[in-house]
Amino acid sequence: MFRTTQHMLFFIFVSQAVGCFAFIVNDVRMNSIKTSHSTSLLAQNNCDAHSLSPLESSVSHSGEFGRRSLFGKTFGSTVSSAAIVNYFVNAAEAKTEKAAVTKPEVVAIIGGGGRSGMDVATTLARNGVQAVTLTRTGSDPFKIIKLPESTKANLKHYAPPVDVRDQASVDNAIKEIGATSIVFAASASKRGGTAFEIDQDGAANAAMVAKKYGTSLIVISSLAIDRPDSRSFKVTNSIGGNFDKIMDAKRIGEDKVREIMGKGKGRYVIIRPGPLITGKTTLGAMDLEINQGDTVGGGLSRDELAGAVLGALQSGVAGVTVEVYRRSTHTKLQPEFAAFSGNEFSADTYSGLFSKCKKDV
Repeated sequence: MFRTTQHMLFFIFVSQAVGCFAFIVNDVRMNSIKTSHSTSLLAQNNCDAHSLSPLESSVSHSGEFGRRSLFGKTFGSTVSSAAIVNYFVNAAEAKTEKAAVTKPEVVAIIGGGGRSGMDVATTLARNGVQAVTLTRTGSDPFKIIKLPESTKANLKHYAPPVDVRDQASVDNAIKEIGATSIVFAASASKRGGTAFEIDQDGAANAAMVAKKYGTSLIVISSLAIDRPDSRSFKVTNSIGGNFDKIMDAKRIGEDKVREIMGKGKGRYVIIRPGPLITGKTTLGAMDLEINQGDTVGGGLSRDELAGAVLGALQSGVAGVTVEVYRRSTHTKLQPEFAAFSGNEFSADTYSGLFSKCKKDV
């Protein structure tokens, strides 16, 4: 008889309300009791008509749940036929209201088999974030590596191979994992693809998937991307082989990410680390400096880079491009640049490093 539960509830409500309306009419006609007393009885009779439970909507990919309020208003202390009519209108026009529910952070690391990707994975897992590694071959980079149980509990691997050159491959992985964030740590390699295939097109594919599913995206790029006249750019760009023109590819990849995600507005962070140096941090975030403008940089260790990725996730910052390096290595990228850009910032936590970042324009 009823196509949906909502139709049935609405029918019940109408039936009860019509009965209330008839009661009022009869009460006026018979004049058997006082108006104030009849109002009290009528309000009591209607108490069940507006106490129906809300209905839950379906679960979306983003992890939010919706609740539909069928009857959002209640009768006032004085009930009249006009109030009942208004109530019918309000009930029929009730809107869906969504209440945000926090979903556990699940970070998919594209390029999780590389050294930087592995450091990102262990840093996230060690800090209570579920990290899922994605690799070109499908092999688990941590299969034979001993880690503390507390870290292993948050570290997972997605077994099927993921080819960043194929957008569908990335899409399937992110969908199956249910990732809330993506870290793009992939780059050109001897067996994995050229710079233009990975650093350019691969980054764009990750952005397309992130945009589709509403996930945040962190891209690990490189210092001096905007400085083709700098020594750093020229040397890195001329390595040759699959790495040939890698700085050009990364620059185009960055531009594609901003365009796809929404420059300065989308949920992306581009991190430009300087040269990766040996050794590990001794002071954590306090060793690092964030900069913007690509005029100043320096080197840092892989665990410091991983800490910066963690900080970007924890801070919730979006729509920014930053350079990150160890403060003790601070240097200008070209001779004509000022020693300090004016955008330097340090903090005692990784998330604090991003507290004053300026949006991309």
